[in-house]
Amino acid sequence: MKRLNLTIPTLIIVILTSCSILPGSQMSDLSGTAWTLVSYGGKAILPDTGMTAFFESGDVTGTASCNHYFGSFKVKGNQITITGLGWTEMACLNPEGIMEQEQRVMSLFSLAESFSIQDQSLVIKTSGGELMIFQALNISN
Repeated sequence: MKRLNLTIPTLIIVILTSCSILPGSQMSDLSGTAWTLVSYGGKAILPDTGMTAFFESGDVTGTASCNHYFGSFKVKGNQITITGLGWTEMACLNPEGIMEQEQRVMSLFSLAESFSIQDQSLVIKTSGGELMIFQALNISN
């Protein structure tokens, strides 16, 4: 009986600990949702320059204002890495600063280190401590 008393609390601790570190809930919240960028590195995005992100099955895709981009991502708990980023090579002139914004956002994506999701917001933190803040994009049929 003594052994059983020690085993049950140990089992409960293992189960609770593993549930908190499994990527399941974070991954399922991240995947399958379309996100629109609100701000990056403390700056609001330029008016009329929608930037999106869609995470699904290890792939991330979206629009970066002017160009479309694609890459891969991996999640472990709240850690995220985004690799293999590529994008189309269109040049946009308006609004002023759109290409600089796009380059900066793509740079921040490649430095992604962790993320959190609360309510309808996704926050990606880079290795340099900068934040990219997204809102869930509501798509109506």
